[in-house]
Parts: sequence; structure tokens; C-alpha cells
Amino acid sequence: MYNDKISFNEVLDIDGKKVVSEGKFAPIGHVRLIDSNGNIAYEGFNKAMLSASEFMALHLFRAEGDKFITPTYNSQLELDNIQSHTGEDLGLEYTVFGFCMGTSGCNRGSRIKNEVSNKEWIAPDDMVPFRYQRAGDDLDDVMRGIYNGRKFFADRGYIAYYFKKFDSDPIVSKVYDDGTPWTSSVYDDQTTLGARVKVGLTATIDEEDGRDWFDNTSGINDAVFNTISLLIGWASEIDGYTYYQDVRPLTRLNFPDRVLSEIGASWTIKYDLYF
Repeated sequence: MYNDKISFNEVLDIDGKKVVSEGKFAPIGHVRLIDSNGNIAYEGFNKAMLSASEFMALHLFRAEGDKFITPTYNSQLELDNIQSHTGEDLGLEYTVFGFCMGTSGCNRGSRIKNEVSNKEWIAPDDMVPFRYQRAGDDLDDVMRGIYNGRKFFADRGYIAYYFKKFDSDPIVSKVYDDGTPWTSSVYDDQTTLGARVKVGLTATIDEEDGRDWFDNTSGINDAVFNTISLLIGWASEIDGYTYYQDVRPLTRLNFPDRVLSEIGASWTIKYDLYF
């Protein structure tokens, strides 16, 4: 069950699993990685990153002169068509638009994941692009609506896409502990059940994601991922395409290696974020 009466660094019980809260306003994410056979390959709780704390403080209190100071993936990866407006953050329409993946969640071949620190993002050098296309074979318009974080490697003649959108729009549920919805009369309700707001997200790492990157760099035998982050940013339109700007991690989850090199391997990621 979900304990609504939390304070900073209190242990919560979510669906029978213990997790430490990092504060009243930090989203707690229950995450499941489901393999192509429908089996839960990993289940755990992600951690809110430092840039998530910046975002919450900035937008909840709107303090004069406050702004992000954490770096962005756009600048650190040197992505295409950067339009940085850090310093004007209160006037920008930030949204959680997708996710990224990387290889720094555990040591190579280890089944023991590294603990997540809120000030350790997936470093740019550890990120795995979802798509890695020859310059003459770029993604079509439909696929570019799914993949983002574009970078053209002029010296290699390849284009990488580091970010991917969710499979569908988020589903917001306002429910009691037993799953029944609460309404505008919640403050007058005499039930002893706790109440919560839950956001459900679904993402996919399919059989095409990540493979070409390894196949053209370190080798297909290295094709694994073991960490994922939800991403926040704001959208700009350039030459008819959407580019997400000032992109930072909202959450991070580490887990043992998941293999991308097996034919047909794919992963569905189910997020339940509790507020």
C-alpha cells in the first residue's frame, strides 16, 4: 500500500515493496522491464535526479532569478540545432517527453547493479543511441516523430538519435490504495484509505534499437543496456521537425545487463510514477 503521510527520507510501502522517499515532492517510480515473452525481467524503483529537484523547486515556487544550472544533454552531446534558453526557464513549456538508455548501470557482465546517486546522470560517453543511420539513409518523417536527440557525425557519415518518445500519452490516475478513484469530495471522505496520484507510462526498446550503434563501433558482442532515464525538455520546431531543447534527466534506474544483440530481443518498460 501507499503511505501518503511521508516526510523527507521516510520509507514508503508501494505495492508491498519498500522504497525510501527523497522528499514529499519527488516522484517515486515503480518500473518493470518486460521481455519479448511477456516475462518481468527486472523490477525496481527509480531515483529522482538533481535536475528533477531543480525543476520542482523552480516551478512550484517560481522564485525570482531562479534557473537551472545542471548541464543539458544537448550541449554535452553537441546535438543538432541547439536552441538553449537556460536562464529563461520559467517561461518555457517543459514536459517529460521520452527516455534514454546507457551502459553505466552495472559493471560489464555483472548481475549487481550500481547504486544511483541523484547527481550522477547517464554520462554522454555512456549513452547508447537508439538509432544510428548512414547519412544517406536517415529516418523518415514518421520515425523522426518517435526518435529525437539527433546528432550528425560528419567525420563518420552517420546520424545518431539518443532519445525516444513514449509509446502513448501518459495516463493519470487519482486513486485510493484499493484502486478506486477519488473525486473532488476527497477531503470530506471518511475512508481510512490513503490517496495518491499515479502517472502511467509505457516505453519500448525494440529489436532495431541500439544494435547498429554497437555493430559500427565496439562490436555487436558489447550490445547491452543497463540504465535508463526519463527526460524533461521543451519542444522547438526547426525545418518541420521537433527538437527537444535543454534536455535533462528526471529519473534514473540501474539494473543488470539486458542484451540487445539477440535476434528479436525487445523490451517493454512500464513506469508507474507516484506523487
